[in-house]
Amino acid sequence: TIRHCEYFHLAKGRDLGFNAVLGFFAKLSNGTGEQILTRQMLRLSHVLHLPESLTFYYAHGGYYITQYFVSLSMPVLVFVWLLVLCGDCNTKLEAFFPFPCEVPAADAMASLLTAWFSVYI
Repeated sequence: TIRHCEYFHLAKGRDLGFNAVLGFFAKLSNGTGEQILTRQMLRLSHVLHLPESLTFYYAHGGYYITQYFVSLSMPVLVFVWLLVLCGDCNTKLEAFFPFPCEVPAADAMASLLTAWFSVYI
C-alpha cells in the first residue's frame, strides 16, 4: 500500500540578513554575467528584432548593467558639481577664463537645480 503523509508548515520564517540577501543577488548576477558571454546569447541577439531584443536586454543582463551605470552616475554627478563650484571664476586664472565672470558658479548651479527639481516642489 502507498502511505500518504501530510506535513503542515509550522516552522518560523527565516529572517534573512543583508549578507544572505547580498549572496543570493550575487549568485543571480554572476549567472547572468556568464550567460551574457555565451555563444547562444550572441546567436539570439542576431535573430531577435529590435523590440524583442530590447525586452530581452532589460529582462536579463541589461538590468545589471543599467544598475551599475545608475550607481556610478551619482558619484560622477557630485564630482562634476564640485568641479563647477570649485572652478569658479578666479581673477588669477585669466588664461583659463578669458571672459568676464558676472554670475558666480554657485548661483548658476542653484538656478540649474531649481529648474531641475521645481517639478517636485
